[in-house]
Amino acid sequence: MSEQFGERTFTTFEVARLCGVFHTTVINWVNKGKLKARVTPGGHRRIPLSELVPFMKKYDMPVPADIEDPHRHVLILDDEPMMTRLIEKGFTKAKDRYSVQLSNNPVDALVQVGKKLPDLLVMDLMMPVMDGFQVCQILKSSPATKDMKIVAISGRKLTAVQQDFLSKNVDLFLQKPFEMTDLVGAVDRLLS
Repeated sequence: MSEQFGERTFTTFEVARLCGVFHTTVINWVNKGKLKARVTPGGHRRIPLSELVPFMKKYDMPVPADIEDPHRHVLILDDEPMMTRLIEKGFTKAKDRYSVQLSNNPVDALVQVGKKLPDLLVMDLMMPVMDGFQVCQILKSSPATKDMKIVAISGRKLTAVQQDFLSKNVDLFLQKPFEMTDLVGAVDRLLS
């Protein structure tokens, strides 16, 4: 097992042991597209944890408790530190389900995403330097992040063009102010 791009990865031998099959079977799964893997410069396959666990569940294989993190990872991006802390506090009652990271800077948030891909991003749309629309465009243009769930939030009235962009690129939009229980409930639905 190793860390690649901030995510735990497994060799074909390790996956074979976990699944109770020969490592050649794992290679066949990868070659047939059933199990996604990264290929090292030396031609070795590395299966990310985020691909392995859903694969094992899909095929009714027991997932060892030591490899599955029961927490879904949520990144909160807002240029106002008070707002990120408020949203973080809203997730405290759900800490058995979610681990939360905070960012007050879009560039730092993109670096965090590159290190450890969150399951969901809660993002303010109106920020200086780089707004949430630009962050969304960057995330949706990359194969590694295009399927990440995004909840956009804003206190400003949006134009028709902005609303159209959001309808095509985010999973949910919440107008500020909103109830934290509504946000956590929406995250529950999006990640279930």
